[in-house]
Amino acid sequence: MTIEYWPQSLIPADINFRIRPMNTRGPQTFSGKRQTVGTDAGFWIADLANFPILERDAILEWRGTLASLDGSANDVIIGPYDNLRAPSPPGLPPVIGGIPHSDGSFFSDGAGYRQSTIKVRAAQPVAQRSTTMRLIIDQAGPIRKGMYFTVWSIVAGVAVPRMYVIVASPEVDGNIVDIRFRPTLRVALSSGDEVDFADPKILMNLSDEEAGSLNLEYGRFARPSISLEESWNGIS
Repeated sequence: MTIEYWPQSLIPADINFRIRPMNTRGPQTFSGKRQTVGTDAGFWIADLANFPILERDAILEWRGTLASLDGSANDVIIGPYDNLRAPSPPGLPPVIGGIPHSDGSFFSDGAGYRQSTIKVRAAQPVAQRSTTMRLIIDQAGPIRKGMYFTVWSIVAGVAVPRMYVIVASPEVDGNIVDIRFRPTLRVALSSGDEVDFADPKILMNLSDEEAGSLNLEYGRFARPSISLEESWNGIS
């Protein structure tokens, strides 16, 4: 399994993450009605459009990234670009960046460490394919319906993120929060495992082998789009 991180410099103007239901519809009755049965809680798809590829570095980054995915053969870790709706503590961003090493130095590219200001963990074990979870809130703003979160797991020695969305108003009792979410939990959780609301990510791949065509206007700029779907690699 080859996994790439989507470059932070390539940000789409139009973002649409949603869950595609896995429903089966019965035959149509004389009244025109059809019964719909959900066979599973669905999987994520995403349409990311109008990436502003307006200068040389962005063109090269786009070309290299799309080529590295080998169509839909390889996976990419990408986020929903939703940090404005994260449950940040009052007065703080969800993630603080630019933190130096203990000696005050930074990495060779000038970047520093990143630290989440949101601290949430599982209050008890959660079975694979569950759609409910009890959380312990160590530090966060209010947890609300519609928020994204990620659970990370190790697959073949690689850290893999799976993303979920809260689908009902949480039940709150002090720092204990019960949530309902979709899709089904892809991997089991242990008590105390981190639940990431600060910087959600998801493992996806291209849903179209021809996606991401870079048609440069006057050979200088473009606004390409891609469609993605949730990767099933590592899910049993």
